[in-house]
Amino acid sequence: MSRIELVIRDLAPAFDGYTIAVLADLHQPPDGDVDWLHHTVSVTNALNPQLVALLGDYGYSFESLPTYSRRWYGKALGAMTEGLRQLRAEDGVIAILGNHDYDADPTMVLEWLRDLGADVLVNRARCIPRGSDSLRVFGLDDLNSGAASIPPDFSTGDRAPTVVLSHNPDGVFLFEGEARVDLVIAGHTHGGQIVLPWFGAPMTMARVCTRRAASGWVPNEIAPLYVTRGLGEQLPLPLRVNCPPEILVVRLRSGQQPE
Repeated sequence: MSRIELVIRDLAPAFDGYTIAVLADLHQPPDGDVDWLHHTVSVTNALNPQLVALLGDYGYSFESLPTYSRRWYGKALGAMTEGLRQLRAEDGVIAILGNHDYDADPTMVLEWLRDLGADVLVNRARCIPRGSDSLRVFGLDDLNSGAASIPPDFSTGDRAPTVVLSHNPDGVFLFEGEARVDLVIAGHTHGGQIVLPWFGAPMTMARVCTRRAASGWVPNEIAPLYVTRGLGEQLPLPLRVNCPPEILVVRLRSGQQPE
């Protein structure tokens, strides 16, 4: 588990300490057990988060094998249903889609997520109220396989503190300009999945991520960006080296940024 805090200068006191639990890249094997998932859900619920965010890529898939991928996904989603339905958060569960969801069957994944009770954000924002104040959470469609875009009113409308969920870290590049973005949370890279001593991750799968910044806080000139290592692995190399799975806990704080 990793815990991060972000200070947002004009965050309303009602949101001071607001906690988001982030589960990314589950990649449930079609015939694998789900004991790990039930444990993950138990740990997540014990955190008492105000919000749970699912960042996409729920099963195994390959773009070149759509028929098999859809079959694998059907098995994986069915196996995960009971466990994920147990997630509890004051403001519920928000979900987005990843590239592997598109490789399999995005309509099937959307319906499954909605059946779980998740609010699926596809290029859409949800405003979470606390009295007269609000926190805006925006879910970006997958950058490569989906149709990621920012609606015209994103910059001109609500100027509330904003957290962006983007499966692919490179989604941060879409927000260059006047749009208010206080934090981007992404997955996709698996932290490199294999991280070599003194070298870093040979493969990052995102332009914004370098071999020494395939996860964690990733430097860029647009917005604070945290890339989680996620929880699963993807074939054909289903292993991790120096890159353990991660439940991410994000805590928002009001006040001045440290100098």
